[in-house]
Order: sequence, then structure tokens, then C-alpha cells
Amino acid sequence: MDEAKLGELPQLPADAVLRHADLVTGRKPKPIELYQRWERQQWSAEELSLGRDHDMLHHPRLPESVRVMLKEAIATFIIGEYTGLDMLGPILTGCPDEEYALFLGTQIADETRHARAVFRLGEEVLEMPENPRAMLAEAWNIVTPAHKELSLLETRIVQDLAARPLDYGQWLQACTLFHLITEGVLALIGQRALVHSLRDVNMFNGIKSAFIAMCRDESRHISFGLHALRTGIQEGYADHIYEVLEQAVPLALRMDTEFESGNDREEARIREMSVDILRRHLGNIGADHKFVAHLTDPYDLRLARQ
Repeated sequence: MDEAKLGELPQLPADAVLRHADLVTGRKPKPIELYQRWERQQWSAEELSLGRDHDMLHHPRLPESVRVMLKEAIATFIIGEYTGLDMLGPILTGCPDEEYALFLGTQIADETRHARAVFRLGEEVLEMPENPRAMLAEAWNIVTPAHKELSLLETRIVQDLAARPLDYGQWLQACTLFHLITEGVLALIGQRALVHSLRDVNMFNGIKSAFIAMCRDESRHISFGLHALRTGIQEGYADHIYEVLEQAVPLALRMDTEFESGNDREEARIREMSVDILRRHLGNIGADHKFVAHLTDPYDLRLARQ
């Protein structure tokens, strides 16, 4: 997973993709190590081959459930990746450390590449408008109400940071929402769900390549955010972080049930995965155990079954 080229990604074992971010974040890499990983893991959104994916998506024999799943996933990432590109500027400007700035520069490059990749998926696979503004408007009408609410919350918090770029507590709040929730839970779960759904299907290699490449990049972004938040908690800013989590976690976990998949079992599996990864991230940053239980226990389906 770490060393594979773009064209090799669809052939990787699904398990290697699904556990990659956990392995990377578990090592607690420092920002300079993440920068070094970025230099080794370059890929090009222009090299994605999408013609066959378009033909397969619009083939009359493709199950409608697969078509809807891919359309919803791509629309969600069109909004999410462009939002990431739009929001990272204030986070870079307000970052409190020179090594942080060095890494965040690479993340802006990643988000630019991700936005281009999902714009190509929207235009060339889903037949959405070529103009990015029109595509974003169409994608906005597809995503769930909770996703819209979370995007608006993210916009407000990052705008507050832009107004007070030297406010460290505000910077940590922006990182909490962007790196831990948006990337660490939503993007990671979305990528994993798509890879899992297509794991036994010898189709959609262009889509698989894009999502697996983004998943690998995401492991660096999440690791950086966890490092920054872990440092923030050690420096006495836990309450700033917890305040955002109280607002964002209910919205993030609502999204698991708002897509009309028609598959209750799959929705339950994704909900459990979301809660598990959220708990893992909160443990990684050193969040208070009682706060973690307060935040996650109401959504844990396994506890409800006991």
C-alpha cells in the first residue's frame, strides 16, 4: 500500500487498504515523517483511466444499488474534497509551528489533486456538468442533510479562524473538525465503504484507483491532525477540542443512516466502523475516557444489543 503505483492500486488486497490508516496513525508519526512519506507517494489525477468506468456505470445490467452507491459516494467527495481545498488556507496561515506549515503545504497539494480527481469522476463517469461550480451545485443536491449541516459548521469554524489567525484554540477547533471528523471519520469511512463494496468486483478500476490513492493520502492527513490535537490536549486546550466534537459527532454519525441504501445490515456495519474509528482517534489524542464514553456510547450498536 505504501509503495504501490497508481495503476497497481486496484489489485491490492482490500484488507491492506482497509487497515492502512490504522497502521500509519498507530505509529504516531511526526509532521516531518509525514512530509517524507508525501514525497514518496505522488500520483497524478490526470493519469486516471475512466472511460471503461463510465461505460460500466451506465450499462443496463449493472444493479441499480451499485449505480446509486457510486453516485452518492462520488457526489459526497466532490463536496468534501473541494471543501478541503477551500478550507486549508486559513489552517496553514494560522498554524503554530514551522514543521506543521511544512506538512500542511503538502496537504494543500493533495487536496488540489483530490479535487481534480473527483471533478473528473463527476464529469467523465457520472456525466455531471463540466463546470466545477455547476458540478458542486448538483452534488450539493445529492448529499445528505447531515453532510450539508457539517459542511456549514466547518465553514463557520474556519471563517472564525481566518478572522483570528493567531488564536491557537480556534486553530485546534478547525483541526478537530477538518482532520479528525471530516477526514478521520467521514472521508476514511466513505473510502473504506466503497473499497469494501467493490472488493470482489473486477470492475471500476479507475474509481478504485482514485479512492485508494486518496485513502493513502488521507492516512497522512489524519496522522497530522491527531499529532496536533494530542499536542493541544497536552498543552491544556482539551475543552476547545471537546466543544467542536460535541457539535460535529452527532452530525457525522447521522450521515450513516441518511443515504437510502435499503440495506440495514450494511448501515449497521458502517455505523459500528465509524464509532470504532472515532474511539481509536480519541484514544490516540489522549482524550478523557469519560468524555469519549459520553460522546460515543449512545451510538454504539453493540452496547444497545447487550
